[in-house]
Amino acid sequence: MVVAYIKDGERGYLRLGVSDGDKKYTFTISQKEYREIGEVRPRDEISDEIFEFLTHSDMRYKARLRALRILSYGDNSERMLKRKLFAAGVKRDIIDEVTEEMLSLDYVNEERQIARLVINEVTLHSYGPRKIIPKLISKGYAKSEVDRVISSLIQSGEVDFRASRERLLVTKLPEDATEEEKNKLLYKYGYTAY
Repeated sequence: MVVAYIKDGERGYLRLGVSDGDKKYTFTISQKEYREIGEVRPRDEISDEIFEFLTHSDMRYKARLRALRILSYGDNSERMLKRKLFAAGVKRDIIDEVTEEMLSLDYVNEERQIARLVINEVTLHSYGPRKIIPKLISKGYAKSEVDRVISSLIQSGEVDFRASRERLLVTKLPEDATEEEKNKLLYKYGYTAY
């Protein structure tokens, strides 16, 4: 296998072409990775070991781009990001590397995401804990983390389920509503009986 070309890529990356007779490969690698393989030049022979290194580096680069694209559409839990990368055909070891990088860059911050989602559910929809918690668990957040964040929001006063519950009753039911109607509405919105 021979290096066919080396071109500058985006933001500190290089495009490296490799030819193996009839087959041609293009890899995107970082400047650091380029130095690790010995700063090969066009027409240099490369070993199978270097080829494998280039393949892994290129797959990690593409997985990183996919992860950033996924995260640009909205918040994702660590588990959900891993699921989506796996569904896209990314190998498990690369998924772990890329997810760890996204966590270290604070692109995935589950505590912040849960807090924002809980506040939105209470403020916009007047939902209670029994409606919010299953919804967040279905998005890939751990129940223990959801419970911890909700407790923290209640203690800080950012979320007040009692006030939300009362607001719900006032806005959705007439003043002469029966106990049964109140309980039905509260249950529907994720609160315990009145």
